[in-house]
Amino acid sequence: MTQSRFLTLFVFLCAAIFVSGAAAQDVVRSKKLIQLGWDIPDTAYLKEHHEEMQQTTPFDGVMVSLETTAPDGKKYGSRGVMNADPWDPAWFVTAIDDLKACRWTTFTDNFILFNFSPGNLDWDNDKGWENFCGKAAICSQIAKKTGLKGLCIDFEPYGKTVFKYAAESGKSFDEMKQLVRKRGQQWMKAIAAEYPDMVMFTLFIGYVNIHAGYDSQPDDILKTLHYGLLPSFFNGMLDAIPPKMEIVDGTEMGYYLNGIDEFSRLSLALQSIGGPAIRLVAPENHEKYIRQMRVGFGFYLDMHTNPEGNQYYRGPKEGGTRLDRLEENLAAALKTTDEYVWIYGEQRYWWKPRAGTRVKDEHWEAALPGMTQTLHFTKSPREAAKLTLGALQKENRIVNLVKNPDFSESIPAKSRVGDTVVDIKVPAEWGSWQDKPLGVFSWEDGSAKASGVKWGCFLQSFKPVNSGEYYYISIDSKQQGTGEIGMRVRWQNAESKYVREAEDKGFAFKKDTERLVNHPLADGLQRAEGVFRVPEGVAVIQIQAGVRDQTTADDAVWFDNAVLIRLR
Repeated sequence: MTQSRFLTLFVFLCAAIFVSGAAAQDVVRSKKLIQLGWDIPDTAYLKEHHEEMQQTTPFDGVMVSLETTAPDGKKYGSRGVMNADPWDPAWFVTAIDDLKACRWTTFTDNFILFNFSPGNLDWDNDKGWENFCGKAAICSQIAKKTGLKGLCIDFEPYGKTVFKYAAESGKSFDEMKQLVRKRGQQWMKAIAAEYPDMVMFTLFIGYVNIHAGYDSQPDDILKTLHYGLLPSFFNGMLDAIPPKMEIVDGTEMGYYLNGIDEFSRLSLALQSIGGPAIRLVAPENHEKYIRQMRVGFGFYLDMHTNPEGNQYYRGPKEGGTRLDRLEENLAAALKTTDEYVWIYGEQRYWWKPRAGTRVKDEHWEAALPGMTQTLHFTKSPREAAKLTLGALQKENRIVNLVKNPDFSESIPAKSRVGDTVVDIKVPAEWGSWQDKPLGVFSWEDGSAKASGVKWGCFLQSFKPVNSGEYYYISIDSKQQGTGEIGMRVRWQNAESKYVREAEDKGFAFKKDTERLVNHPLADGLQRAEGVFRVPEGVAVIQIQAGVRDQTTADDAVWFDNAVLIRLR
């Protein structure tokens, strides 16, 4: 190992030690999976099944269909709102009670699905737009009252074309843009009056016309497009958006993206202050766009289960499976989203669907075994590891891959102390490295000991391993005097050369760490632990328990109880 490689270890460890998790959360949002599909629940279904839904799926929230029956027997709901019919808030008392009865634990981010369907509303119908905006206000008020995150907007009308400019309207494109922008303002004001700090999750809004943003005259393109008036409506929304509201562009095109490069390019196009998306935003709204817009991605499960030959088919990863491809693309979506990826599925279900849906009588897990665990590990490895470790412990199937994990075994060795060579013991099965021979790596009373070390580590390697595998790792330590300590995982290829160094994993020692696996932490010890995934091109895992800047022979650290468990 070169000096520069080990320097990288301690730069990372110092950052991990001195930046608190709480501070990091103020800057970095946790990534979330939100479910939407043909098995969409209404409020009555949620009231009865929300606990089971949360216990058996890896999601952080769900899209909800708000439905009711008026006194005259006519049915109304949030998935068919865009018409001139008025609503009475009193119709939704039962739906509100249903939602208030739900005890949300893992489903923290839930949204009422609000469709611009059937689209039977002309832009110049003042009374109709008053009623339409009133319905948006009712949905917003219900979301606020019941603790939901906000509304999920689907601008696809599933009926009459809403956002395509029609010359036969009698208005020029500029005149229609002004009218549509005014309606966007009106609609946003109605929503903001009821729930000014909601998250407005759109299945798409900016990306759908993004190619027009590359043109010097975008209106020439927009006037021909199916959603060519949507930027005008969006500008009206931004005109009236309250300062604490966020809008998520759910980027439905994520269905078709493949690989980290494609996700990254689209995310950049949506976020860049000089990119094509912001060029479709009025200059006076640029600051709001930058401050209040978030990028999300849609992810289409059917593409990974449909048979080959289907127009929506995603084949296996080269040298792997369709599940590997799903994992790779979901990981790319999660890396490049600001917060949300919405998981969309049509043909199958996560929970038994209500009567009358088109869903096949088959669970997604049956269609692609391993899907549930893959979604969970890709989204939140630590949470998924905790569940997996709990199940392995319960079934007495924990296998620790570390050799001599408790450091109970030692072998004789020699060490130089100053100008003298002395006989010592060192931990069996463990190697060591240090940059300068100033300190001593040894064994003492059933622990690995490092004393007076300027720069070095104990290490052990494991092979063969495969890319995509997940592991849990931990090691305990006790420290005396000065010095910095840390644990690191490094990668080697089949020729034992270090690779993927930018993806090395560092773990800080803590006294109060949350235990992922139930092995006790003795008094006076601290533990470094975590979960990692093996990157591409890796055949060997090397774990390193490192120490730096011990200034005297009395400065010492003892390592004990090393654990490495393969999770999947």
